[in-house]
Amino acid sequence: MSLAGTIIGIPELQIERIDHQKNLEVWASPARRPLCKHCQHQHLHIKATHQRTVKHTRLGNKVMTLHLRVPKYRCLKCHRYFRHPFLGIRPR
Repeated sequence: MSLAGTIIGIPELQIERIDHQKNLEVWASPARRPLCKHCQHQHLHIKATHQRTVKHTRLGNKVMTLHLRVPKYRCLKCHRYFRHPFLGIRPR
């Protein structure tokens, strides 16, 4: 896990950009593709991406906001769709 990933506390994130003007804002995406959550197959196709914003934590007096680029996957075996699950972040 990278140093920024250690500070954020979410494993397997690839940090793309950090902006620390008024608040701390971090843009990130998943570092690798997961297995299919329905059939555990490893061959997935990225159908689309979705932007998700999460107010994460405070770092000193600054609020850390995560801007996650969340891929929507399609399994090539069972043909089902799902979005990338992040450990520690609940859906919606």
